[in-house]
Amino acid sequence: MKIFKRVLIIIPIILGIALFAMMKMNKKPPARLDNRERVHTVRVIPLEKMQVVPRVKTYGYVEADRTWHAISEVSGKIVNVNDNLKKGYFIKKDEVLFKIDTTSYGLAETRGVAELMSVDAKLKELEQSRKNTKRLLVIEKKSLASAGQELKRKQELFANKYISASDLEKEERTFLAHKTTMNNLQNALDLIPSQKKALMAQKKSGESTVTERRLDVARTEIRAPFDCRLSVVNIELYQFAAAGTILLEAESIDKAEIPVSLSPKSFFMLLPREYRSSVEPLPDMETIRRSFGIMAKVRLPMDVEFPIEWDGIFSRISESMDPKTGTLTLYITVDKPYQNVIPGKRPPLITNMYVQVELKGKPLPDRFVLPRSAVHDKNVYISTPENRLEIRPVEIEFNMADMVLVSAGLKEGEILVLADLMPAVEGMLLKPVQAGDVLERLKQQALGEADLQ
Repeated sequence: MKIFKRVLIIIPIILGIALFAMMKMNKKPPARLDNRERVHTVRVIPLEKMQVVPRVKTYGYVEADRTWHAISEVSGKIVNVNDNLKKGYFIKKDEVLFKIDTTSYGLAETRGVAELMSVDAKLKELEQSRKNTKRLLVIEKKSLASAGQELKRKQELFANKYISASDLEKEERTFLAHKTTMNNLQNALDLIPSQKKALMAQKKSGESTVTERRLDVARTEIRAPFDCRLSVVNIELYQFAAAGTILLEAESIDKAEIPVSLSPKSFFMLLPREYRSSVEPLPDMETIRRSFGIMAKVRLPMDVEFPIEWDGIFSRISESMDPKTGTLTLYITVDKPYQNVIPGKRPPLITNMYVQVELKGKPLPDRFVLPRSAVHDKNVYISTPENRLEIRPVEIEFNMADMVLVSAGLKEGEILVLADLMPAVEGMLLKPVQAGDVLERLKQQALGEADLQ
């Protein structure tokens, strides 16, 4: 038994020694590897100059182009209202919205007219008095001349002692009485122009009062100033309307406006490079708008089969920057926001709707457009004619979504490496593979034919 156990121990040892001896006899020397350079396969595109349409995407809320607040100018009870006087209803221009009771204003107008008639009667009476006084004054002047001659004759008689002193005094009193009457008539005639002016002023005041009362009557009927949609209704039939209160609010439906915020960098990217500011002391906003040439496309940010969009135009820019965000506000106008409405497919552009706005500037010719991922800290990778890597610095004009516009450092026809090599070693061997899909997408995005990513 002990011999058997020893054999079991010795046999594996003998087999191991034999196997080791066979492996040593059959071993081969290490294979020698050739010193070959590693080749990196990369996607590339040829550099081409192309036209670029500067574009920026932003978002904003829709506002009405015009908002009308119907503020009551007179007080009174509302006696008639339009059947469509409800929030959300459409109202046509000059359509009567409501009426205020005109009774008190009509009575005031009647009183004013009566006062005018009284003033007219006084003016006629004053004119007749002027004519009468003038006639009496002519007569009195003749009487005074006759009395003067009589007084002179009696003075001569008194000097010759033909009449007594009492007769002379009596004639003098008669002469003075005629002279006093003539003076009174002249004074009365002289006062008539001032009396007429006073009456004319009173008449003008009365006419103003009547006009004001008639305006008050006209103000009791409220009409829509333009085609609009009611947004706020604060009145009911037979309700008292106090002067100065806002009774209605309505929004225009011919245009909509979207204020959007842009950083100064994004705004300057949209401006034409050849623009020159006006030398006028007060620049004309319409001239500035045409010079900028900014167009807009307004879209609903919804996941639908067909995009819901409207054409817009840049109408104006805010007078200052937002102190909190450091952005500029641009106003985009959309004409006829309620046109071409398709229920369930295309809604109208209504107030407070959240929309996406894509702004487009004037096209820029002869620009190198690269994918943003192909620029590495202001450097690009170029594949030389010998398929070697060249790391080249470039000057960037601006970034636009996932694209970069390069202003200097590249030549047309050179091969741009798209891959982000890790590590990127100058002169390393490359195996270029054309990426035609990337180049085609770049061209479409540059021309504004494809959506910005």
